[in-house]
Amino acid sequence: MSSTIITAPMTVSVSVEAGSFTMSRGTWSASAPLACLPGWITLYRGLRDRSGGRFRRFYERDVQALEAAREEVKGMKW
Repeated sequence: MSSTIITAPMTVSVSVEAGSFTMSRGTWSASAPLACLPGWITLYRGLRDRSGGRFRRFYERDVQALEAAREEVKGMKW
């Protein structure tokens, strides 16, 4: 059995019509209501900043993707 470590950043797609967003990386994906987006940003910022920022290189682009999704839905009706 072999394992693969996926280091590509996650992508975040927004469906304003459905009122949700989907995070994906490799074969993993998770969807949640747009109202949950701030909590996911907080979670990933915490992961990025733990241990004095030691994990920044792993999570910085994920935080950027989530923040970009937040900017995308700002001002939209959902």
